[in-house]
Amino acid sequence: MISVEESVRTVSRAEDTTTYYTGDGPADGPTWVYIHGWGCRRTDFAPAAAFLPTGDRAIPVDLPGHGDSTSARTDWTTAEFTQDAAAVLDAESVARCVAVGHSMGGAVALESGSHHFPFEKPAGTAEVLVAARRTA
Repeated sequence: MISVEESVRTVSRAEDTTTYYTGDGPADGPTWVYIHGWGCRRTDFAPAAAFLPTGDRAIPVDLPGHGDSTSARTDWTTAEFTQDAAAVLDAESVARCVAVGHSMGGAVALESGSHHFPFEKPAGTAEVLVAARRTA
């Protein structure tokens, strides 16, 4: 069983940004990165991550301004959150992953996939659907 609190780690970026995340599972296993929505945190994915097979790797992320992550920046855009996710995956040497995004995290996952990472669909899946609701 995968645990989202197995190993708490951090990565730093400009403007005193520290992103907390956890990692569980083998580094060479299929990787799932979990990106939460506004007002949420990495531990919200614990029930879903618990269903991953033992050989898979889970990396839930606390975006800055949420959970344990902090930042002094003034730019709170999807592009900045995408860079935060990129910093985590770079720190973990992730070359390919399945992105799971909730709400705003869905937008971050889409931006990440189109600009930074070759996200892949889970085995046995015909298509990948990212559901995100954006309000004006």
